[in-house]
Amino acid sequence: MTFQPPKGTRDFLPDEMAKRRKAFDTCRAVFEKYGFGEVDTPVFESLEMLTAKGSLGEEAVKDIYRFEDKSKRKLGLRYDLTVPIVRLFLSQKFSKPVKWYYINKVWRYEDISKGRWREFSQCDAEIIGSPSAEADSEILGVAIDCLLSLGVKDIDVRINSRKIMDSMAEKAGIKEKDALFRAIDKLEKKGESEVRKELSSFANAKQIDIVMKAVRSSSGEPELDGIIALLPQAYRKFVKQDFSIARGLDYYTGFIFEIRIKGAESLGSVLGGGRYDRLIEKYGGEPTPATGFGLGIDRVIAGMSNTALSEPKGLFIISLSEPAKEKARELAQQLRALGISVETDLMGRALSKQLDYAGKKGVKYSLVIGDKELSSGRAMLRDMKNGKEKNILLVSEVIKSSME
Repeated sequence: MTFQPPKGTRDFLPDEMAKRRKAFDTCRAVFEKYGFGEVDTPVFESLEMLTAKGSLGEEAVKDIYRFEDKSKRKLGLRYDLTVPIVRLFLSQKFSKPVKWYYINKVWRYEDISKGRWREFSQCDAEIIGSPSAEADSEILGVAIDCLLSLGVKDIDVRINSRKIMDSMAEKAGIKEKDALFRAIDKLEKKGESEVRKELSSFANAKQIDIVMKAVRSSSGEPELDGIIALLPQAYRKFVKQDFSIARGLDYYTGFIFEIRIKGAESLGSVLGGGRYDRLIEKYGGEPTPATGFGLGIDRVIAGMSNTALSEPKGLFIISLSEPAKEKARELAQQLRALGISVETDLMGRALSKQLDYAGKKGVKYSLVIGDKELSSGRAMLRDMKNGKEKNILLVSEVIKSSME
């Protein structure tokens, strides 16, 4: 019998984990440049908390993985990271603004497609306590900085405001605002025909035409212009106003945005966020402004080249005799103490087999030690990518400096 991971989940091998770890560390470094501190919350939460009215919305709530524990408590796996952060924020008093980030897995019982899984990782950042355009602009700037730092240079940033969408709904005479916003959010995924069909369940043809005309326009809005103007000059070229951006979650109240990777549009948005000034109040707190975003790191990796997050590293020491093995173990331990990743042969293989293994492992350098090298105290350090070799002393500090 062969067991597979549950549908919508995956296993990750060492080379894949190396890419993911590098992506997480890159985002972590960006967040900390802006003064954000890392926090963590439980994998599962009270189902009542996750499904509170006015938080995720009806459709999102349906996708929560839920279960009962032995004490019959109703629980759910976290659907996103923002709602648990609100609970954490309300657990004690914090000086404002609170600037937090977190890198964790979330779970959603959604349809599976390229870059879309039921278990996936997010890198999120939040600013809680500031109502200013500066906070919105900083959040947008951090989001752009994350993607650029990950090596994604060609991005499409679209911004909108729920206030603008409220005005559009009022102009069209549509009272079912949440249903309207959820329908508009599906425009890119399902197309105008399907969205019109969904809108027809609560709006007439004239109202739908008003909505469609409004979402196609892109005239400058002062609120959004102000946020763009506060961005670093180099980031402004990526940003456009787009009144079809809706964000499907009910808790957004103002500025919203999504980012896509050009050339990988089939993945949809890889990052999205915005302002949610009433969410904390819905959970029993005082009215508190907040803004933030979530970056779907799995989609980002899927939209990048295979080499963008991977690079050869470390050293494989090839030994050709028993005395050489002893020297290899000695050097390996010294180099590890200097912070170098080092492997030695554990299988007693011939030279060609060891070289083949080193190539498959993706190490950056190999070092061959035999009796000749032991007697001379020198060996050839080989760059496994370009084949270039250096004749160096068998001294750990010399090997380390030759690899830099």
